[in-house]
Formats: sequence, C-alpha cells, structure tokens
Amino acid sequence: MEGYKPYTQKDFIPEGLRREPTILVVDDDPDVCKLLSFYLKRSGCNVLVASDGPQALEAIKKAPFVDLVLLDLRLPGMDGIETLRRINSLKKAGSVIMMTAYGTMKEAITTLKEGAYDFVKKTQGFDDLRLAIRNALQTVGLREEVEHLKAKLGEQENLYPEIVSRSDAMHQVKKLIRKITNRNITVLIEGESGSGKELVARAIHHNGDYRDKPYVAINCAAIPENLLESELFGYERGAFTGATTRRVGKFEEADGGTLFLDEIGELGMGLQAKLLRVLQTKEIEPLGGRTRKVNIRIISATNQRLGDSVRKGTFRQDLYYRLAVFPVLLPPLRERTDDILLLAGFFLKDFAKQEASDVTRLSPGVEQALLGYDWPGNVRELENMIFRAVVLAESSTLELNDFPVFSVASASAPPPAPAPNTPVDPDSNGAVSLNEAEARAIREALRSTAGNVSRAAGRLGISRATLYRKSKKFQIELR
Repeated sequence: MEGYKPYTQKDFIPEGLRREPTILVVDDDPDVCKLLSFYLKRSGCNVLVASDGPQALEAIKKAPFVDLVLLDLRLPGMDGIETLRRINSLKKAGSVIMMTAYGTMKEAITTLKEGAYDFVKKTQGFDDLRLAIRNALQTVGLREEVEHLKAKLGEQENLYPEIVSRSDAMHQVKKLIRKITNRNITVLIEGESGSGKELVARAIHHNGDYRDKPYVAINCAAIPENLLESELFGYERGAFTGATTRRVGKFEEADGGTLFLDEIGELGMGLQAKLLRVLQTKEIEPLGGRTRKVNIRIISATNQRLGDSVRKGTFRQDLYYRLAVFPVLLPPLRERTDDILLLAGFFLKDFAKQEASDVTRLSPGVEQALLGYDWPGNVRELENMIFRAVVLAESSTLELNDFPVFSVASASAPPPAPAPNTPVDPDSNGAVSLNEAEARAIREALRSTAGNVSRAAGRLGISRATLYRKSKKFQIELR
C-alpha cells in the first residue's frame, strides 16, 4: 500500500467511540495484513486477521462482536462479494469496508448494494483507507450512543412503575421525584385527597439510596391529638399511668430512613412547635425520657394549601418553611384526563386478576362517562369505582349499569356541570343527574350523622375538604 506514514490513535479512533474497537483484516496478501495490523494495533484497536472468506467467517463466529471488517475484493476461492453476503447474514459485524487494487466502478456499486459501508482502492493511498476506517468507527460510536440514550429513556419511563400515568402533569412530578430520591431533603407534597400523595412519597423513598432504609408512615389526622405525641416521639416506662413498657415512636422507628407525615395540616399548634424543634435540632425527646439524636428524611403531605393555613393563623409559618424546602404539587385527576382511562385499565386488570373475574374491557359508554366525570375523590375514587364494577359485572365488558354513580340518563353523555350557585334538578325526562345524586347523598349523610362533618365524610368515603367543597357547590349549609 502506498503513502503510509506513522499514524496515531487520533487518526483512526473518533472521539465518539469510547472503547477499544475490534477490526478484522481479510486479505490474501500477508504484507497488507501485517501493515494494517501494525498501525491499527498501535492506534488502540483489537485486530483479527484472515487470509480468505472461510477464515473470516470463522473468526467472526468466534468473536463476541466485530466492529469493522476490512475485506479484500479479490480473494482465493470465495470472493469478496460472496464473503460480504455471508458476513451480513451472521449479523455479528458492524460495518464492512471493501478494499481492492483493481476495482471497477461496477464492482464498487455492487458491493455498496450488498451492504458495504465503503469501497476503497488500495492504489489511492493509505489516507483514503484511514479516513474510511475513522468514519466507519464514528458511525459505530453514534449507533452505540443512540442505543445508550434509548436505554436511558426507557429506564426513566420505567421508573416509578407504581405511578401509572402518561399525562404531562405527572411527567413533571416524576421529574421532580428523580431530583430528590437520593437527597436528604425535606419534601412537602400538596394535593387533594385521593390524588396519590402517599404513592409519591413511597416512590421517592423506594427508588433511591434510601430503599433499604426504614420507611415509616403516620396519618396525623387519624390519631387523636392527645395520643399523637406519644405515637410520634414514644415514651419511657413509667412516663404516665399505664405506661408499663417503653414505646418506640415513629421518629425513632424511621431513624436513618424516611418518615412520612400524612395530613400534616391537621397537627395542633402544640405539636407543631415540637415538630419544629425536631427539625431544627435533629433530636427527639420521648415522654419521660432523654433526648435522642435522629437522622431522618421528612416527607409530609396535606390536602390543604398550607400557605393559606399560614395566612389564616392555623399553621406556623416557621414550620411551613421548614417542611416546604422542596414542594411537590400533585394535580387532581380532573386535570390529568390523559391518565383516566389508563388508570381505569390498570385497575380493571388488577382487580379482575384479584377477584378471578373474566372482565377484560370497558364499554365505550363507560369510557365516555369516566372521561366526563369530575372525580371529587380523585384516583382513590376511580380505584374504588372500578373495584365495585368488577365485583358487580355480569359479563366480560363493564357497562354503565355496573357503575351506580352513572345514571341511565348519562349513558350517551355526561350532563354538563351547572353554573355556580345554581340548584340542580332532574332533567326533562325525570332522570336524576349526577350532580343532583351527589347533592342528595351529601344531604342524607349529614342528616344521618346529625350534621357531623367528619362522620358524614367518612360515610361518603371522601375527605372533609371534599365535603366542604361539594357542600359549597350545591349550596348545602354546614353547621
């Protein structure tokens, strides 16, 4: 070969290829093989050599993968074009550059049609071959980078499989989660009841470095305030009458891991002050005991807007700023319409398997009704609704009559929401609308509980905040 000079690694291996490439040289001229091997090895390449087609095929079969084949067109026995065809059939070589000392344009076109990356005449000098090798390896590097990015995107899409979504709103939430999974940072999740706040908290904990550490959750609204302090901080034996043994609190249980404080907005002012002290000092003081150091990541959640509670004076401003170091606002289901049918299908499949049911699909009418519903109970309401429907279903398709919340009148299309402060009445056919059905259910729950908002909300399976919002919408006076 003519015109060769002392080439360096930069002349052969492009920057995009971050590893040692494997190159197979196939030529019946020993001097050509020796010269190419010398410069390719000097440049950092792993080099294989073959003198004919069968040897080349055998070398490719034995190697894990060959990035590039430098293949002579004129070979004894099996010629270069037939060898090229068989190399391509093995699917274990990245690219093939054809080399010849006597090639014609017709042969060049033939080899390119058969899948060769390039065609180089040996008499044109080593520079042309060097450039062809570099370009071919750059293509290999770009291909690997694309595959790497695809894999990375696939991993990101598969992160947090517990959060079933495809909406832009939840995509933004997942992006926030990725930023904090491995950080000891205090997180505040705000969102309506049933929107999936604890699911997000679990995703933050279980998809990062904390996954093997304790995860402890407590609902601050579910425990009477006079008992909540001992639940959070624990107590020593003899701390009060009846304390016959030591009780470890939630803070101590979660030491080294994550403590999830759900419904943090329900904390009384006294406990707010004690929680603030823990966040400031990283110390807890069990009832009747000494202070103890704790190392905990706090994730709190609320169905209230704590900023509004601060302005009303029901929540401490200094505690709010301590809790909301990294706020995450979870959108309600009515703002995630792209997720409604996806979630419905997910719950349908899960519950059908759980209940050994043959239900497999939703009817078009049900899909339309689900998309038109307001979802005051958010994802939790959808989950419960699908579960009831699967249990009630009498066929493999869920129909509107499997959903008590959807009246016969709504089968063709959900009724439009009434204007604000406008009473909702039955339609002209006498069928009760969804809004009127909701209003009646709220009035009945309040009547049967003598106006007790908490008990009425419990009977309806919704939060107090949702009951307040619905009562205002339907002009129902609360005591």
